[in-house]
Amino acid sequence: MLPHKNLLALLAFGLICLYGPFPAMAAPKLVDYSARSQEGKPARIIWQLTGVGRLSSDMMSGTNGLLYLPVGSKLVAVDTGGRVVWEAPGPAGGNMGRPVFGPAGSLFLPGTSAVQEIKVNGAAGWSFSIYQNSRGSGPAPLCAGPGGLLYLPLPTALYAVDGQGRYMWALLHWDTDDLFRSIPVKDRVMVDCTGDNRAIYAVFGRRQGGYALVAVDNDGHILWRYWLANAKEVHLVVKEGTLYATVNPSRMDRLNRGKVYAFRPEDNGQPAWSYSLNFDDLTGPVLSMDNTLYFSAGKRIYALNGHTGTELWSQQLLDLNSPPAVDSNKKLIFAGTSDKRLLAINDQGRLIWDLELDGAISRAPLVGPDGYLYVVTDRGSLYKIEG
Repeated sequence: MLPHKNLLALLAFGLICLYGPFPAMAAPKLVDYSARSQEGKPARIIWQLTGVGRLSSDMMSGTNGLLYLPVGSKLVAVDTGGRVVWEAPGPAGGNMGRPVFGPAGSLFLPGTSAVQEIKVNGAAGWSFSIYQNSRGSGPAPLCAGPGGLLYLPLPTALYAVDGQGRYMWALLHWDTDDLFRSIPVKDRVMVDCTGDNRAIYAVFGRRQGGYALVAVDNDGHILWRYWLANAKEVHLVVKEGTLYATVNPSRMDRLNRGKVYAFRPEDNGQPAWSYSLNFDDLTGPVLSMDNTLYFSAGKRIYALNGHTGTELWSQQLLDLNSPPAVDSNKKLIFAGTSDKRLLAINDQGRLIWDLELDGAISRAPLVGPDGYLYVVTDRGSLYKIEG
């Protein structure tokens, strides 16, 4: 009689001969749920990467195909397969602001009063810092602009730095009052900046005294100035020479409302058009390839004609929480909600699908270099979504 162990082995061999080898166990799926759109097309989660952290500014994508996630005081680089490629610390002293891409693929990370270069492999490059009494201040805005320079607007001055971290010049006088001051204004704040090959555009002001938008050339000369009155938040974006701004008033009344502006170079600082609405939570504007301007306000997404400022449509969306993102190829607009849903809207304002994630979405989704959608929830999870 065969021993017990040999009998079991012989039985298993017979089963394999009869039925073939046992199938290998499939790797567990990271996620297995999807949304069914109102047009019958599914929105599917490809993968979920947990524990990334909550974004301190919007996610970005680079020409190298990587996703860049500003998380507190560090920058996390993730590939489109969901693998963390590297992590790099930003400038010392608190959270960093919105990164800026350089011409050679480097990224520049702004801190309270400093800029840190991060090379394409995640290694630290040069750093540039200015001493100032910035206790309690948040990260400074940073932008690229004319002359291939980086521009760091601080309460004390606007600093221009080249791509090697060398100081070029400083604009010390933001307004005429600065000509007669021996010390900087203590409550001055820098709100936002952006730039193109003509100028950089920066918003500065005093917490209790209103804000101004200025255009500065690459020699440090102020080209024009526009008064924005009492504002609490301003968002800027420039496209093909036209500057767009969404402005939130510090108080709402008959004279103070949310505003959207367009400034063209030929108008010398006067708005080409403006659009008003009774909300004070306008997000930053985003433009599609056909020059439609989208933004969120009052739990609605608005679409304006970027040439004329005419409202094309607005759509109310329950618990809308994030700025919009646009996929011009698919003619879809994406936004997140406070109740954990990702929304897809077509370019006529119709809700196409929604998809539940693991947390609220307060930062704008990102259409990645591979055409997929990427979203980070406030719980710190990064999703890749096909929709």
